[in-house]
Amino acid sequence: MVEKDMDKTNDGAAEELTEAVRDSYEAAMEGTAAVREYNARLARSFFEGSIEALEAQAELNRHTVQSMAELAREHQEAFRELSRRSLDAYDGFLASVFSYYKEALGDPEDTGDRR
Repeated sequence: MVEKDMDKTNDGAAEELTEAVRDSYEAAMEGTAAVREYNARLARSFFEGSIEALEAQAELNRHTVQSMAELAREHQEAFRELSRRSLDAYDGFLASVFSYYKEALGDPEDTGDRR
């Protein structure tokens, strides 16, 4: 009879141990599932954030390129105007030098000395 009681006790302890292991396994599986779901949300959030950051960077780059193109046009116009004014000034300078020498040397046509 003592052996029967001992067998019952052992069987009960084995069942309790089996149930405890099963509960522990289920808890571990639930924890693993929760971690996977969290990781999936985290990855999705990361990629969505990355996409938003890339879109913002693309918009900034587009704006920068447009600004640089506008600046290039403005510089080109300013260079044209500066070149035109420089050529006009040089032309005026040459005309004044030519006029000065013409007056200084005297124009043979103006003196009446025609040969």
